[in-house]
Amino acid sequence: MKNIFGTVLCFILAASFSGFPGYGQEKSRYKCAYQFDFLKDTVKMTYFRQEIYIVQIGENITKGFTYHKFYLDSFRKQSPDLYRQQFTASVKESIEAMRRTGDLSHVQNNFFTYGGFPSDLYKDYRKKEIRVRDHISIYPIVYKDELKPQDWEILNDTATILGYHCQKARCTWRGRDWTAWFTAEIPVSEGPWKFYGLPGLITKLHDAKKHYSFELTGFQEIAEPIDTKLPKKTQKIERKEFIRTAYGAKGEMINRTEAAKVGISNDEPVQWNYDYIERDYK
Repeated sequence: MKNIFGTVLCFILAASFSGFPGYGQEKSRYKCAYQFDFLKDTVKMTYFRQEIYIVQIGENITKGFTYHKFYLDSFRKQSPDLYRQQFTASVKESIEAMRRTGDLSHVQNNFFTYGGFPSDLYKDYRKKEIRVRDHISIYPIVYKDELKPQDWEILNDTATILGYHCQKARCTWRGRDWTAWFTAEIPVSEGPWKFYGLPGLITKLHDAKKHYSFELTGFQEIAEPIDTKLPKKTQKIERKEFIRTAYGAKGEMINRTEAAKVGISNDEPVQWNYDYIERDYK
């Protein structure tokens, strides 16, 4: 469960990140764009706004992130004064509209929100680990995960996706049953989020309930920097503890405390049903 205060506090988070070189940079070899849809309410079956999920594939590091988050981060770094001015005015207008109408969408759909999936993910093949940069309320965190492919079962079904001949595969991973399509025409064993390990690029991926789905909309060979910067003050946390904290009672308490600091009442929080992409933390 996640409430209105967690959404509002994402505004503050967007203004607070500043980075330093963490693990250095390298050049990408390929870049993929996926249409990314995921639920914000598992009862009403309503989705967050549609996102574009970018995957940069380098020699040693693969990075995944949403394009809107990348755009906001770039805007803030390149034009900090203009960003701060527009950010402040936009946040004030959205919060006032939310208070006046009780409609959470004024906050959720504001241009300056990162959306519902603010993670930056790095598959590091040299260190054989995954690093995820996220946040708990306004506080940036990083957690590490094992770099290990899913246990895929490759099926005989075929399809054409974005003009590529694709084959079907499936797996059960961290509490969800997943179906993927991959193409051997792009012989890169990669995909969105933490998924990889098939004999070709994943072109389509969704869980059985379609709470989360990715579909390839673009692929190109391109050499561009893969930014691996981290916030200056970053808390390290264990993966399952992060999920339990961010989406449980601890995160709720932190959100309410921080919301009170910016004058938002927490007497009757607006909530929706929501579950993380990985469900093995329960």
